[in-house]
Amino acid sequence: MPQTLSNEYVLDVTENSSSNKAKMIVKEYNKIGEGAFGTVVEAIIKYHYSENTDGDLDKSNEWLGPFAIKRVPAQTEYKSRELELLRIVNHPNIVGLKYFFDKKNPKDGIIYQNLVMECLPSNLQNEIKFYRQSKYTIPYPHMKAYTFQLARAMLYLHGFGISHRDIKPSNILVDPSKVTLKICDFGSAKKLEPNQPSVSYICSRYYRAPELIIGCQVYTTKIDIWGLGCVIAEMFLGKPIFQGQSPELQLKEISKLLGPPSNSFFFKSNPHYRGSMFQTRLFNCSIKERFEQIFSNSPPDAIDLLLKILVYDPEVRASPKEVLVHPFFHELKKENFQVYPRGTNVPIVLNLFNFSNYELELLGDLKNEFLNNN
Repeated sequence: MPQTLSNEYVLDVTENSSSNKAKMIVKEYNKIGEGAFGTVVEAIIKYHYSENTDGDLDKSNEWLGPFAIKRVPAQTEYKSRELELLRIVNHPNIVGLKYFFDKKNPKDGIIYQNLVMECLPSNLQNEIKFYRQSKYTIPYPHMKAYTFQLARAMLYLHGFGISHRDIKPSNILVDPSKVTLKICDFGSAKKLEPNQPSVSYICSRYYRAPELIIGCQVYTTKIDIWGLGCVIAEMFLGKPIFQGQSPELQLKEISKLLGPPSNSFFFKSNPHYRGSMFQTRLFNCSIKERFEQIFSNSPPDAIDLLLKILVYDPEVRASPKEVLVHPFFHELKKENFQVYPRGTNVPIVLNLFNFSNYELELLGDLKNEFLNNN
């Protein structure tokens, strides 16, 4: 639950879009998140009221926001990367960085980096929980709209070579009244360079790709696609699909759905892996039939999409562009497609296909298929 607080201060703030600095008043009033990463507070800000030489006001004196301010210790490479990446990206399905500033905490003397970002009223974890407590799952039209927006954000990010590296429902902001979605929390994100190693102990365990679990260090943005599959599955099931009590047992949970990993998967991902390989087959039916058992209440096109995403081999795992042209989303492209936001009987029309030229180019050989179906 958000914790009410009252904290107001004046300092120099940099506007992200222009890089201009200005003295601003920051008024914090809610603590909305806290963890190993730092703290997130809800706040409003406004320009510090002053007069220029002509006697005119420099800026409007209205409060701006609300914003979410993420506060993390400055002067660490891990954190400065988040600011650097957020300054690069600009996309309707990625949380926008509006301002940033450094501020010294008088209690511990540490300088903290403050990232002032868009604030949405909820996240996907809360939405899933809301419907689960009501004995329902998120409605299919909402599920399709959220999944499409998530895949679209990945298409954009992966076009820059940026991997989020912590895709999970709590890092996906949503506005249920508009059925819109934005990926947030780029604290683990990194621009992956081809054939260059990165840490394998990354991503929250339930959403960690199998190649990471066995210690692969030269991985690709396909680790985010695995997270996407886990998120889709969770929307259908109302709970995480793979809940291993340790990294190794996480692989066993995955094998209950996908069957035993192949020897070639281990060799390609990490030839030095010496942990359990879970070679015993835990079900007698085909993998497709196993998916149909686990997702027994799900439509065939959803199961087909999951079969293409939840795959051991990252080279075979669907890419964002392959996800976006999947028949699961054809309903979104109908002229009369509408969604009913939670708690209302008034439908709204979503603007999901306002793709930039850059995004269309990223679709590559699937661009025409996407445009023809749209």
